[in-house]
Amino acid sequence: MSKKDKPLAVDFSITRRDFVNATLLGSGAALLNMQAPSFAQARKVETITEDVDNSWYGYGGVGDYAQSHGNNPEVVNTAHNLRDGMYEDGSDIEITDLDETYDLIIVGAGIAGLGAAYEYRKTAKEGEKCLMIENHPVFGGESKRNEFEVDGHLLIGPQGANGFSAPSNEEGLRNPNITSDVRYMVELGISMDFTYAKLQNTDKNIRLAKDSYGFQYWQEDITSVGYYLGKNEDGEGRWSFDPIDHAYEDMDGSEQDRLDLANWRSFNFETPDQPDFDNWLDTVTYKQYVEDYLGFSPYVTRHADVVLAGSVGLGSDALSTNCARGLGMPIKGGNTVQESTSGPSNWVRHSLPGGNDGFSRHFIKKIIPNGIEGSYNYNDIMNGKINFSELDNPNNPVRMRLHATVVKVEHEGDNPENSTGVIVTYSRNNKTYRIKAKKLIMATGGWVNKYVVRDLPDDIYEAYGSFNHVPFLIANVAVKNWRFMEKLGISSCVWRDGIFGNSCNIRLPMTVGDYQPEIDPDKPALVTFYVPYYYPGLDMVEQGILGRAELFSTSYADYEKKIRDQMVELFGETGFDPDNDIAGIILNRWGHAYVTPQPGFFFGVDGEPAPSDIIRKGFGRIAFAHSELQGMQHWGPAADEGKRAVGQLAKFD
Repeated sequence: MSKKDKPLAVDFSITRRDFVNATLLGSGAALLNMQAPSFAQARKVETITEDVDNSWYGYGGVGDYAQSHGNNPEVVNTAHNLRDGMYEDGSDIEITDLDETYDLIIVGAGIAGLGAAYEYRKTAKEGEKCLMIENHPVFGGESKRNEFEVDGHLLIGPQGANGFSAPSNEEGLRNPNITSDVRYMVELGISMDFTYAKLQNTDKNIRLAKDSYGFQYWQEDITSVGYYLGKNEDGEGRWSFDPIDHAYEDMDGSEQDRLDLANWRSFNFETPDQPDFDNWLDTVTYKQYVEDYLGFSPYVTRHADVVLAGSVGLGSDALSTNCARGLGMPIKGGNTVQESTSGPSNWVRHSLPGGNDGFSRHFIKKIIPNGIEGSYNYNDIMNGKINFSELDNPNNPVRMRLHATVVKVEHEGDNPENSTGVIVTYSRNNKTYRIKAKKLIMATGGWVNKYVVRDLPDDIYEAYGSFNHVPFLIANVAVKNWRFMEKLGISSCVWRDGIFGNSCNIRLPMTVGDYQPEIDPDKPALVTFYVPYYYPGLDMVEQGILGRAELFSTSYADYEKKIRDQMVELFGETGFDPDNDIAGIILNRWGHAYVTPQPGFFFGVDGEPAPSDIIRKGFGRIAFAHSELQGMQHWGPAADEGKRAVGQLAKFD
């Protein structure tokens, strides 16, 4: 057997109900025979799976994104076929060779792929052609939107990626290279003078977060957040409102637990002036750092778990402390301005109406000008219809082919270093096609690349084997009013032990040109749940497997019931009635949403290079670009990975 066919040792079982996790589900590729990270015990999973259908997928809302919310049935079922060997050499699948050769093919139209196409568009020579191949019905990866029409109100929410920090427009224009986010916003012509709706029809001072993350930690002190602590002896809900304002005194836990939490939360955020401190932080988990090195109780890491899992997918027991530091989590000592991947804490945190779909739409308008109706201006780009018929127009220097899952990539000839091109096989509408390129960028994740790129060198294959991915679910719940939250004086809610997820909120909606939403407790709004799947105490590979089992084996109807029950638990006492108040629910299931950086991810282990550095070097005429290579996934750095890959392949004319 080849290295990619060897089974792994089994030490736990998954029932048939759990199979749909199971192996390959996610953005069109494989977990089959998954090699565990070198820092965790190897596992094997069941490979028996069933196809999923539209009843599993559920309601998609209105507008251009209604048929593309999370991993859709076509993506999942094609992944099953890939896993089951349909596209292996010697199979009886019929392949149609198309008379198409491109100077560059980019596999994946998420932010990394769009960043690559944007850079290619700027640097390509006259007459050169590029094709992007994307397995979903709409570009953007997890940077897409959901739309609802409720009682005459258009509600827009994120399918996944949302939240970024930005300086004032003046500061950004003066110093565009301060972060990659700012640089791209300046290049794309996105003004950082964002505007928001004003809260109306309440006499309470309710502060609304502008994204779906900040209220849990980074901007907890400037939002109105309620921590739900369960029922008291009389069966009434117990709450701690804005606990950071009073040093967590009315939270649950012991007096020492609450003191530890307040002390942890008040730490400065930058690293002290200590040689190789970053490297040292990458040798321990954040749980080890907080409990063993700082001496705080597990109550603190349990609190941190909610923040970390909502941002990276797993908790403090799995993640490198250097990852936690990059997210802005407390590190003892240093400066007083919190730094994170998105920028310092004294910048304003924002979210575009559909999350980071606003950035993907700007990239598309630059890459394929007719891909979105209207002119190149903020209003038209954000609110215009997608011209799907224009995306794969053969007259475009850059074309985009949607609904197409790449199932095989390999260099022409026996030696990648001397090859003159790359052969690409993809599946679309139950048919299989083959095309060629002079060079290729895999702007897809390691769970895809390990199995699709057939001549992958051993060192890159092994580096990808150290990557662990976990699932995530984003549920947007359209409600006809949110007076049930206003009565509590909150716009955001956090809980630890519940029926569904552990946080939800109503964002302060951004106004964009013709889109002028209202924010009024008696009018429709979106309640957004960001739902991680983490199981503290299990190794990270097993956590990912169990998470996918739950994500993909749970029906839409079952999730709908969980959401209704959770909201009744939280808000039933203040008048929430799911039958009257819920107008619609969209589920966005992402099977491999996050890479989870374990100790050693950023700086390597025992003097060996970090896995990302090995992968970035590419091989032959193939380069790799994905946000996972950053560890802490964010839109600006993801686009930079695409830019780097284009430059890396520039030597091949």
